[in-house]
Order: sequence, then C-alpha cells, then structure tokens
Amino acid sequence: MKYEIPKEIKAKPKIFGLEMRELVILLISSLLVLTLLRDLVHSVFVIPYFGVVIGFMIYLFMPSGYNPQKRHYESFILFFRHKKGTYHALDKHKQENSRLH
Repeated sequence: MKYEIPKEIKAKPKIFGLEMRELVILLISSLLVLTLLRDLVHSVFVIPYFGVVIGFMIYLFMPSGYNPQKRHYESFILFFRHKKGTYHALDKHKQENSRLH
C-alpha cells in the first residue's frame, strides 16, 4: 500500500487566497470605513466610493511584491514605524577611492 504524505501539515484554511483571520479583518474594516465615512461623501459619489474603498481594502491584503511573505498593509506598517535614527553607511570619499583603484 502506498500512503500519500502531505507536504504542508500546518496549512491554514484560505478563501480567495486570504486566511480566515485576514478575511474577517478585511470585512470588518471595510464595513467600518464604508459606514463611518459615508456621511462625508456626496450622494452622487456613493457608489464609486464603495468601489474604491473595497478595491483599496482588497489591495491592502494582497501579497506585497517588494517584501516577500508580507501583505501590503504590513509593508505600510513597516514603512511608518521605521526608526529614523538608524545608521546607514555612506561612501564619504567616493571620488578619491575611484581614482586610487
């Protein structure tokens, strides 16, 4: 008898490529944004507003192209939480070094 061994033992259930936790957060946050900010939108623009908000919420939960294993909302969080006092090495004598080599 041949038994098939699963490759991922700790796979999380997904719907539309989103984990259940992310799907719940997406639904709750989009409903909050749609209901709380609806009064600020003119009645003519309500339907386009719904489309833009839902599209942006879906974009936030899509995988990021620049940060592997992260979503776009996680990339935004990392961008806004970065430390401004972090040291970055600069090549101070770039011209002199190029002449020496």
